[in-house]
Amino acid sequence: MIKVYVEKETLQEYWTQEILKYYKNYEIINSEEEIFNKIQPEEMKNTLLVKKSKGEIVKDCPGTQESYLCCGYKVINQTINCPLDCSYCILQYYINKPVTIIYTDFEDIFKQAEKLIKIMGKNILRIGTGELSDSLAHKGTIVFAKEAVKFFSKKKNVFFELKTKTTNIDEILNVEHNENIVLSWSVNPDKIVMSEEKLSASLSARIKAAKRSIDAGFLVGFHFDPIVYYKNCEIDYEKVVDMIYENIPPEKIAWISLGSLRYPPATKDKISDRHPETKIIYQEMIKGLDGKLRYPRPLRTMLYRKVYDKLMNVNEPPFVYFCMESKEVWQDIMGWYPENNEEFENRFAIELYKRFKHSGLIKPKRKFKF
Repeated sequence: MIKVYVEKETLQEYWTQEILKYYKNYEIINSEEEIFNKIQPEEMKNTLLVKKSKGEIVKDCPGTQESYLCCGYKVINQTINCPLDCSYCILQYYINKPVTIIYTDFEDIFKQAEKLIKIMGKNILRIGTGELSDSLAHKGTIVFAKEAVKFFSKKKNVFFELKTKTTNIDEILNVEHNENIVLSWSVNPDKIVMSEEKLSASLSARIKAAKRSIDAGFLVGFHFDPIVYYKNCEIDYEKVVDMIYENIPPEKIAWISLGSLRYPPATKDKISDRHPETKIIYQEMIKGLDGKLRYPRPLRTMLYRKVYDKLMNVNEPPFVYFCMESKEVWQDIMGWYPENNEEFENRFAIELYKRFKHSGLIKPKRKFKF
């Protein structure tokens, strides 16, 4: 059962009331400090706090140190924390709040987004939720997602992404939209879904949801992230690619990302404590240039090569890129690499323009030789 708290100052506001339509019982509090010391660890996943935000909600994607390449993605942190129970989730390290927080000041959030759109000018903006939570895991979060689809559908030169491991798309599919809205799914073989991604939808259910999305006129995306190593896993990951292409035409896929398991060293004990049955933390790992533990480069390249080659073995494949990877790995797999983050972002924009210019995108200026 979900326990919901609402800060008094936001109770009578329109979007708060819209969110609370999904939750019959809630408790009004003056501030979050009243409840944080009362929440037990086993209650964290099922406790919501509805409140106004303080500070910036629209931000740069955290990315990594300069040692790894980042694509210039922007994030909207309207919901913080997640009810799903993935063993590898990095939020258990980064988030110090014992509840899931849902911010209600949508107008302020959209003003921040509007400001960013103006700053981007003629450059293509990629922005989405799902960085610090699942985009569709909570009913209260879906209220924002629907409004965001409406807002960004009216914007030129913008791709807005909702990223999820659920199938909670019914209300989204009914929203009027344009082709700049991307519903995306993190994907893994069912072996990993069942053992490491508890409370999430099965792989087949995710792909069926993606099929429904393209039938409703949305673009879709897929994130092979984190790719988790186990014996013969490359065979299973190739089967995931087959399942995607058997159901989704490549021209309807906005992008596909690849990333391998990685986490801060301090997270290892938290993973072990919360998920004592997991085996993912006992593989050989090295400390990367960003301080996170990750697979050695030879293993990463083996995993990536299998998935990448399979993804590219189709007519007019979608744009595939690495998340938080080194230039050396890009070179190993793709035979090229962006010199820096600016080139990465520029290449991404040009690829999107090539594939979706019919939707009214402004042609990005080529800033680098490639």
